[in-house]
Formats: sequence, structure tokens, C-alpha cells
Amino acid sequence: MTIKKWVFAGITAAALLLPAGGALAQEAEEAPAAQPRERSPEDNWLKVCEPLESGEKACIMRQVILNNNQFLGSFLIRDDPGQESRLLAVAAVPLGVLLPFGLTWQIDGGQPVRVPFMLCDPQSCSTQLVINEAYINSLKRGAELTLTAKNRQNQDLVVNINLAGFTSVYESENALTMDQANEQATGTSALEQMLQDRAEELRRQMGVEEGGEEEPPGDENAGQ
Repeated sequence: MTIKKWVFAGITAAALLLPAGGALAQEAEEAPAAQPRERSPEDNWLKVCEPLESGEKACIMRQVILNNNQFLGSFLIRDDPGQESRLLAVAAVPLGVLLPFGLTWQIDGGQPVRVPFMLCDPQSCSTQLVINEAYINSLKRGAELTLTAKNRQNQDLVVNINLAGFTSVYESENALTMDQANEQATGTSALEQMLQDRAEELRRQMGVEEGGEEEPPGDENAGQ
């Protein structure tokens, strides 16, 4: 599997391991008699890494927001030294958004950045932004990343990404391998299929990005 395909296949596994109550929610359901450990800020994030032929590692970090297995939003960082654009951020929100408005990213009270939607699949609409170390440092210092879109009533649709634990997870050498992430993701059929579909769309999109071509912009009603 090429690293490009691995990264976007990894989106599925990472998302499946982060339900609304954190990574421990699934464990608590499977073993209700056990005393769950106290949730830490690092549980907001899941990190998956794989080695490259160069000896370096390519990693993704993902936080997904779910409510009763309903997708509310997600944020992902790809750190891949094998790509021309090493650092890439991907944020997604549910369908029903006004595409011309785009998705506004804002770290705490900092300068908001409006990012155009790249694609919509049957479950969500996503945006992506090539970032740099300065943006990573802003995420490390921040408390919350706010994603804001407009719904069909022209009202704000807001998704809050909790940045607690971001620094320690990003800088840590501890990470799952892709095989380990896939093993832990087994058995969540409906959500798994939804996220696999999204990963396939993002993988196709990344192939267009790195090939230097652009898809025609989506129809304004695609997100509605």
C-alpha cells in the first residue's frame, strides 16, 4: 500500500476509535463491570504512524465528534515527510451546509480563515488546507479550534475541536500502527462503511491534488 493510500485509509480507523465520549467509550460498553480509568486530554486524539522507506515516519492525528454514532464533525492532521506538502489539515462537517460560504477555521480568538469546500460525499462536506509549523504551533498553544459553516437557513453550524492533549500526542513517539488501528476498528459496521466511503473520496481527491489537476467545483446544492 502506498503512503498516500495508507494515510486516507487511516482516516477510517482513527475516526472509529474516537466516539463522542472519547476513546474509552467503546471499552466501557464492552466491559461495564470494569472501573474505567479517568479520561485524559490525550484521549481527545488518536495518532497512527507508519514507517517510510527513508526511515522517517508518516503520521495522522484525528479527532472526530460523534453523537449517538451520528457524525458531527472532524479534524485531521497529516504529517508526511514523503510528500511535497508535508503538513496537511482536513476538516469536515455534515451535509446540509451552504457551499459558497465555505468552512471557517478559528483557533481561540485568532484570525479566522475561510477555507472552501473541496468535496461532498453522501455523509459530509470536507475542506483541506496546506499548513506549516507556525499553524501547528498555534494548535499547540490553543484551547479550541472552531469550525463554522452555514446551514440551509443561513444559520451558523458550529463544531468545536478540543485542542487539549494536542501537543503531547503530536510530539509523542507513541502511536498505533495502521494494522493495530484496523484491528481496533473492527465491528462498527454502519459507521465503518460511512467513514470508508469518506476515506475513498478523500483518497481520490488527494490523487487529483498531487497530480496537479483540479476537479470542477461542486454544485451549490451538493451540500444541501
